[in-house]
Amino acid sequence: MSELYKEKVVDTLFILIQIICIAALIAGENFDYMRMALGNLLFWVIYMILENKQNWRIPLYIRITTLLSITLNDYCGQYLNWYVTSSLYDRLQHIFGTYALTLWIFLVIQQFIQRKLTPKRLTILFMFSLALALGTIYELLEFIEDEVFKPKIKNQPSLLDTNLDLISDLMGGIFAVIHYHISKKLRTFQFPFEQKKKSF
Repeated sequence: MSELYKEKVVDTLFILIQIICIAALIAGENFDYMRMALGNLLFWVIYMILENKQNWRIPLYIRITTLLSITLNDYCGQYLNWYVTSSLYDRLQHIFGTYALTLWIFLVIQQFIQRKLTPKRLTILFMFSLALALGTIYELLEFIEDEVFKPKIKNQPSLLDTNLDLISDLMGGIFAVIHYHISKKLRTFQFPFEQKKKSF
């Protein structure tokens, strides 16, 4: 089974699960969470189009963890309402989501600029910056959601919740840095632009 075929299977499963989750949220008249789940689905579909057009490739593990973090957010956190019933789940999801998305964005950016970042200190600094930026952007989106749509359950119930989210995001970034630097598969992963250069 080729790597490309595995990617398509993973993407198809994610899309099906996401559609079911969106339909369940609509049936439960939970339109606030439905809007976010729909946004996440559109986000990945747009990425799939860009990936195919630009010939980007990311390791299958990173693809699975990224989509798993989105699914856990939309199904467990929103549909099952674990964000409200469990403060621990919110922290864990921030850690795991930032871990997965930091690795994913780090690899996508390298392909966008057509250059592989190799200096250890640079990758550590860059990935930490990515994790903190992701956390900040997510908190800004939650703030905008609360102010514009006025959901029944606020995304940011308190300043303490926001600060704990940011601390969890930092922890996720630390795990991403550690994983990247101990994983031989990630370090030896060849980008399409590197393969093109070797073919000349």
